[in-house]
Amino acid sequence: MKNLIFFILLFTFITNAFSAKVDTIYIQSKCLNKSVPTIVITPDRYTKQKDGFAVLYLLHGAGNDYTEWLRHVPNLTDYSDKYNFIIVCPDAGRTSWYFDSPVDPTMEYETYISSELVSWIDSNYRTIPNRNKRAITG
Repeated sequence: MKNLIFFILLFTFITNAFSAKVDTIYIQSKCLNKSVPTIVITPDRYTKQKDGFAVLYLLHGAGNDYTEWLRHVPNLTDYSDKYNFIIVCPDAGRTSWYFDSPVDPTMEYETYISSELVSWIDSNYRTIPNRNKRAITG
């Protein structure tokens, strides 16, 4: 019985030690005038690899939030590990449609995503700060 418990603990440690890391961060936005929650997934090689990483920005759908991708695609971390890139899942409100509202100055999500978020991620993670190494989808 002790051997079984030992192997279960060892397997759990090894699995967690060599898998993507999922962080929830809060980015203070000037254009939105608030702190925006964002999930950042770094691949298992992030701590060992000195070179920068490409970044995939995954945008959630209307009526959802930044946790949608992890809830609906639980193996998202596997993709980060397999293809060795960073995944960023920002929040953009339930109905922002990712554009800058012409009537509501608190809804500047196009500016936030395209400028503030990308700049913040490039400044705080080892990315390849080049538009050819970024992708956005949702």
